[in-house]
Amino acid sequence: MNLIYNSSWTLQDASGGYSEVPADSLDANGWVKSAPAGSKVIRYLAAPLNAGKFICRYQGNGTVNVTGSAVSNVTTSAGATRFSLAATYPNPQSATLSYAVDPANYIRNIDCREVSASATAYLAPEYLSALSPFRTIRFMKWQVATEGNWPVTWATRNKPGDGDYSRNDGVPVEIMVDAANEAGSDLFVTMPWNADDDYITKFATYVRDNLAANHRAYVEVSNEVWNGGYAVAAQAAKEAQAEGLASATGSGAAGALERYAEKTEQVMSIWSSVFAGQTTRLMRVASWQHVSPYYSNLLLQYMNLSRSVDALATAPYFGYEATGSMSLDQIMSALPGEVTSAVDSGVQQKAVAQKYGLRYITYEGGQTVVLAGNVPLELQVERDPRMHDAYQQFMTGWQSRIGDGLTLFALDGQIGQYGGWGLSEYVGQPLSQTPKLRAAYEFTGTKPGR
Repeated sequence: MNLIYNSSWTLQDASGGYSEVPADSLDANGWVKSAPAGSKVIRYLAAPLNAGKFICRYQGNGTVNVTGSAVSNVTTSAGATRFSLAATYPNPQSATLSYAVDPANYIRNIDCREVSASATAYLAPEYLSALSPFRTIRFMKWQVATEGNWPVTWATRNKPGDGDYSRNDGVPVEIMVDAANEAGSDLFVTMPWNADDDYITKFATYVRDNLAANHRAYVEVSNEVWNGGYAVAAQAAKEAQAEGLASATGSGAAGALERYAEKTEQVMSIWSSVFAGQTTRLMRVASWQHVSPYYSNLLLQYMNLSRSVDALATAPYFGYEATGSMSLDQIMSALPGEVTSAVDSGVQQKAVAQKYGLRYITYEGGQTVVLAGNVPLELQVERDPRMHDAYQQFMTGWQSRIGDGLTLFALDGQIGQYGGWGLSEYVGQPLSQTPKLRAAYEFTGTKPGR
């Protein structure tokens, strides 16, 4: 609901140059407490779905200014800036917040939202409406430390109302739990690799005590530790080498598999202790590469990891073979075969999970067409009605041959040179323009609404 959480702080100096705000210029809650003379603090606001009247409330000395091509009717008073925003989707235009810093009483606790909106709600009703048809919500991309390699502690975690959710551990656990409760969904969270035991214990305790009693908590360690493209994979491999673990069984990064098994066992032991007596509310997940059932089997064997988890998860994607040199029809004609191949691999992974008496689910999945350098074709592919058919085939095939949780990545996201990962391009987009999201809603037999 608070539009400031679209971005991080930026510093504009007297000459007009831009830089990131240094960490030592932030207070304990992430607000800018100091800045060089003549400079301004900049924050780019999220573009709301609908036009309307908005207000930024804040504490401290100074005036918060809001500018931008979609901004009008700006008025300022002590502790409040009011303005109007025009509807800008499907091409959102950013509004810019700026102010000078008074170190004696710096501006803080900034909250920018619709004038008529609840002053305390975390999430916009349009967002909750879009989430409501889904049974489980995985918050991995909200948990920015999941794929990172920096220390994570409870003392330095982000809290509701802090100045920046893009640093430290990401969106506060309170907001994720609130989102799951409001949407009526199960919660799927990922524990940062470098979180200490105290953080994991207190995070799990908050989930136990605040997630609706009729919903489950899925928990996983980091994200794609098998994927050499992530810093966490390299760290896991180095830790494995330091321990003298075997290197021949790693997938993506040598030795990461064994170290991932060790870390998962450690984290799940903590969650199991916290949820003692309530384990039916907990689903402990071990994840590995979708196309490698051989490695999934090794993972579950190592240190008897299968005894510490409840489910094996992989990420079935289709569309790898598409290239920018192919025509639209060639790409769309290839998708059905790739869907079948992804489900075939899922059948093999399910057999591995069943061998150990575990559920087999996915941590993410969907189409993965990436046509770098050919954005116009990417736009055509993602918006083509045949993508709806591919998702229908994917979901019905998964249901009939696997029969357990399929997590689609992701709810929304713009289409560009790195692909189009969102089921929609933005929350609230008309379903007639979203073949993937429309297929998902049709499959679940539901529609957005609360």
